[in-house]
Amino acid sequence: MATGASLLTGAVDASDQSFPEAIEDFLEDGIAVTSAFNRRGTMLAVGCNDGRLLVWDFDTRGVSRVMSGHTQTVSAVSWSRNGRKLLSASADWHVMLWDVLNSERITSVKFDGPVFTASIHPRDDTQFIACPIMAAPVLVRTEAKEGEQTRVQLSISEEDCGGPASSTASKSRMDQGVFAIFSRKGERIYAGTPRGKIVIYDAKTLEAIETVTVATGNQCGIKSIAFSRSGDAYVVNSMDRAIRVYRTEGNIIEHKFQDVVNLNHWKSAAFSHRGDYVIAGSAQEAQHHIYVWDREKGTLVRMLEGPKEGLLDVQWHPGRPVIASISTFGVVYIWAITATEHWSSFAPDFTELEENQEYIEREDEFDIVDETAIEARAAVAEKDEDVDILEVEHMTFASSDEEPLEDELIYLPTEPLLDHASEDEVDGETDTKRKGPAAAAAADGEVRALHIHACGGGWVPERIRITVAESLMRPPVCTLSSG
Repeated sequence: MATGASLLTGAVDASDQSFPEAIEDFLEDGIAVTSAFNRRGTMLAVGCNDGRLLVWDFDTRGVSRVMSGHTQTVSAVSWSRNGRKLLSASADWHVMLWDVLNSERITSVKFDGPVFTASIHPRDDTQFIACPIMAAPVLVRTEAKEGEQTRVQLSISEEDCGGPASSTASKSRMDQGVFAIFSRKGERIYAGTPRGKIVIYDAKTLEAIETVTVATGNQCGIKSIAFSRSGDAYVVNSMDRAIRVYRTEGNIIEHKFQDVVNLNHWKSAAFSHRGDYVIAGSAQEAQHHIYVWDREKGTLVRMLEGPKEGLLDVQWHPGRPVIASISTFGVVYIWAITATEHWSSFAPDFTELEENQEYIEREDEFDIVDETAIEARAAVAEKDEDVDILEVEHMTFASSDEEPLEDELIYLPTEPLLDHASEDEVDGETDTKRKGPAAAAAADGEVRALHIHACGGGWVPERIRITVAESLMRPPVCTLSSG
């Protein structure tokens, strides 16, 4: 077991660096509280303290969708595997399932108290698990018919934790603040108790399979659990100020990371996109610090220092060395690798000088060269090469989670703004410009349309006038509205 210290233990070669080091950009729209990337990392869902749910296009850094439904702070967001559904939990006691493409609410489930986290099933978007503050985690199955749902509460008891049966009062105290999440493929449910234990359930039968003791003592509750992209390991954030990495197979502890100098508590923890790094956000006030540990060596490689703002959440991009962190001011900061210009990539013989040097001309440097030889070399370089455009190269995926889906929503389509031509430009009428084309058409009982008809083997547009009654009788084939 390796313990990471709070000091940098080794230098990192910039050419081999695969983790971000500086803030590249920021996203600001309202006060952000929580965030989550979709499976491809093309969209970032952000929950705000005013109950709104924002979907950012991560490439253009613009807001693609805004969904309003909650009346209080959004505490957690979770994507479906195909990216078409989004789950949001809130302090208003509700968990809502959204249609991302249409920005419509599919269903809303009310619980007996504020819900501090919820996650959708990674393989079945009709199931999700919610964790209310005042009750045990609840598995909700929504049926195909609207309004039908099934709720099953997880049984978190002293017996499940490996001890003797307890009283009802003790069980009630233990159920408060139980964090639960699905495994990477949804076969298991991992529930972290306030007593420092993780109870693993079968996702279908909800029977307890195994119990893992993470920590012991009074302050040892499990705050969060996150899985690596490949699902071979999971990271546990507990109240004893330690970040632990466990292997999924056998639930064997791999590393234990701590800040032994400052004794920080941690807000959240996550794996890098390749699983070779572990990150955690410090819970210190007025400090935006992100710790990066090397998972193989078990050492701290960098502490990222942001603005003098507290940190609420931290997420690693699923496909690139990019980190998204949320400050207590509600700003989403984007961390990336600092680009360094290497001029030698453009000119192999280019070298950077520390100071000016006197240039000594070579004897044959500016001699006249035979132009015929130069033209011959240029002709060989410009010779066209045959390019195969028929063969399709299939991508090799590292895991089944990265395989493409037929109905996957990777990017949100943008609704185009149609620029309609005014009637002044077409018929020279000023009344249409004043009242609008729809009002003018209704006034004279006519519909202006652009018909396309065949003429001499080609398609020729022709502007004609027809009455409203005639437009209803005509078939809608080859008729385009022109305003």
